[in-house]
Amino acid sequence: YKHVSLIGDSMGGSGALLFSHLATESVVAFAPQVDLARDDHVSRDDMTLLVKEKFQTHLFENAEEAITKGVTLFVHRGKESSDTQHTDQLMNRLASKCPLESGQRLKIIEHSDCNHHQIAVHLKQKGHLLG
Repeated sequence: YKHVSLIGDSMGGSGALLFSHLATESVVAFAPQVDLARDDHVSRDDMTLLVKEKFQTHLFENAEEAITKGVTLFVHRGKESSDTQHTDQLMNRLASKCPLESGQRLKIIEHSDCNHHQIAVHLKQKGHLLG
């Protein structure tokens, strides 16, 4: 397809970033979970530490590829501490691997009036998201 964009919330946002290299234009991720090894919300028995680390590695590599080919990543976050930690890790990794592109292609949108993980729900309740 000529125009491919991805969108996801929470682990869906992580999935959007994981497959961001397949996008042609943009990726929108709401409160993505990047570091599954240190996230208390990820407690599935089938997600071993090795699986979680591989997920993060692939997510970072694919986000780097997406940015390098001109895809813009929009990451929305509130003030919830684990969400800011996840996006900070993403920013730091991309800034170290592709510093010029990441400043232009990674957009972190902070919603200071949201104190929880469910940023998409928060934005919908405020009338900023339709659907």
